[in-house]
Amino acid sequence: MQREEINDYYNKAARYYDLLTGWIFQRLFRVEDRYRQRSVDLLGDIHGARVLDIGCGTGRNFSYLVPKLGPEGRLLGVDLSRGMLARARQKVERNGWHQVAVAQQDAARLDDVAPSFDAVIASWCLGIVYDLPAALERALGLLRPGGRLVILDFQGSRPERGLLRHLYPIYSKLLQVTGIDTAEDLDHDRLKAKWAQGRAYLEAQLDDVQEEDYLNGLGLLISGTKPGSH
Repeated sequence: MQREEINDYYNKAARYYDLLTGWIFQRLFRVEDRYRQRSVDLLGDIHGARVLDIGCGTGRNFSYLVPKLGPEGRLLGVDLSRGMLARARQKVERNGWHQVAVAQQDAARLDDVAPSFDAVIASWCLGIVYDLPAALERALGLLRPGGRLVILDFQGSRPERGLLRHLYPIYSKLLQVTGIDTAEDLDHDRLKAKWAQGRAYLEAQLDDVQEEDYLNGLGLLISGTKPGSH
């Protein structure tokens, strides 16, 4: 999707995004709680740290990050969609998370975000960014030397085996009808090619790279450390 499409789609989907993604990612795929927690754990010790959550959406990572940050930590969640950010702000206010701020930003540019962060996380968002190479370069640019980057995403969309292979026509249509994804976002071959390039870039730029897959290879969890030190 292009920038304007992403904003429009997710503004419309914001009101039922939590309900639908909770059903698909947790109840159907059974990956949300496990892999959001795993992603946060891969950031390492972030107590008192400054953390950037790219594509934070409605703030579904926040409840995993805040306890690890402690009262002195700071979390900035950014997203392109005003509708999604409105939901994220509601969560922040409802839970009294004084460590958390949110801002409208384009993940491929992040023009108004100042370095440097101790950790950067992006969960299930960069695969739909219109310019993945630019988004990855900008994320690394905002990360301090020695800081950790963790990305959780899908590197494919069409299951080749298991129960999800039979359910794919149903949930893929549901994702499109509700505006969470487009047919382009769910293009399996396009996603594979996009993340093959993205993984190669990250492997070249980061130290201590770890890669894990899930859902029979459809999902990708990649993490690493920016070279250098404080």
